[in-house]
Amino acid sequence: MNSNPYYDTWDRHNSIAISANKGLRNAPGENNCFVNSAVQVFWHLDVFRRSYRRLNGHTCMGNSCIFCALKIIFTQFQYSDQKSLHPDALRKALAETFANQQRFQLGHMDDAAECFENILRRIHFHIANDCEEDTCNAPHCLPHQKFAMQVVDQVICPCGATSNPLKFHEMVHYISSSALVAQARAMHETGDMLHPERFGLLLRNASTQGDVRDCPGNCGGKKVPIRRTLMNCPDVVSIGLVWECDHPTVEMTTEVARNIGTTILLQDVFHSVMKDEKTLPKLHLVGLVCYYGKHYSTFLFHSKQKVWIYFDDATVREIGPRWENVVEKCGKGRYQPLLLIYANPNANPVHVDTAPRKKVMAQGFTSGKSI
Repeated sequence: MNSNPYYDTWDRHNSIAISANKGLRNAPGENNCFVNSAVQVFWHLDVFRRSYRRLNGHTCMGNSCIFCALKIIFTQFQYSDQKSLHPDALRKALAETFANQQRFQLGHMDDAAECFENILRRIHFHIANDCEEDTCNAPHCLPHQKFAMQVVDQVICPCGATSNPLKFHEMVHYISSSALVAQARAMHETGDMLHPERFGLLLRNASTQGDVRDCPGNCGGKKVPIRRTLMNCPDVVSIGLVWECDHPTVEMTTEVARNIGTTILLQDVFHSVMKDEKTLPKLHLVGLVCYYGKHYSTFLFHSKQKVWIYFDDATVREIGPRWENVVEKCGKGRYQPLLLIYANPNANPVHVDTAPRKKVMAQGFTSGKSI
């Protein structure tokens, strides 16, 4: 018996290195690609995979249970000898869960970044629904402990006037792709060359571009930019890139890809952080979800093989060990970078002492048929 409390049964005998490179199927008309991209990100995120296998008790919704459906896929990733798997269980659970919102419905295309974000929010419901989503601090809540960014926005005028702080959390930090390019060009023109490890500064500038307010005290001075403070220290930061048009030029998609940095510092992404900067980890780019021609695909960095791998539904291809290999493929394929995943390579799994021990059926649901 392995004494390591973080021992991962889904990693036994380096299984992630030999079994994880499986594709997910997407037959004509199924439009599974957005779900497939989100699932591949979750599986290849070490801190998510290792935390998720330690969580079993949950509030279950039977055939609509996203928690159970994701467990099924992860088990198949581990033990199946098939090269590609059906995401049917999760696809159906998503469709039933979001039927009232008409999101993620069977056979319909949807947004991969929003799917990723909503799966995280549903996992919170399944394992920590006794805590309000906006204020959850449950030690075992994987989405809030590892992904959520707790943010305070405030206007602070040079005259001394301040606005009331606006507190919120976000699973994905969205930034305009055109603002990212505009800020990169501006920094280049002024000679303010960005160090490769300080991509977070570019993200901060792009995020706040044009986001200014009047002085809270009406001093009559210039517009004041929003200041954004990070209150916690997530191990995973997800950056969503918003595109203003569906068919950007190949020059635009290539420029965005070339400007993406492979590391970020939290103190760069936000104007200030409440944690001691010396203790903040450097986060490394480990995933990129792309979009082209009404289709999603994903590049993921394999933590054991030390190589970038391309997942296009059932197709899996090794790209190379360097980020430049990914940028080159994005340029040739005209892929629009949509979701960037940065992770702390030294992150530990969530603590599960407070996690539910048993499966409890949600009100109005019965175990009935298994997914």
